[in-house]
Amino acid sequence: MGSEARACAIVGDALNCPGAIGIGAEMNSVAAWDSLGHMAIVAGMERELGHALTAEQIASITSVRRVAELLEAL
Repeated sequence: MGSEARACAIVGDALNCPGAIGIGAEMNSVAAWDSLGHMAIVAGMERELGHALTAEQIASITSVRRVAELLEAL
């Protein structure tokens, strides 16, 4: 599975809407992406990566595309 598909799956699962989140989704365009949703996304990413994200990385997550970029880089 590529990083874009993994990112969509992580965000969709975290926000309880699997299959409904595309690579173009952004924090401001998804109603379920509130502060609790954001932390669920972070937890999903950390499970996927096997390590904790930095505060800077957490703050940079504003879109599914950014999740994919971080998955590729880390």
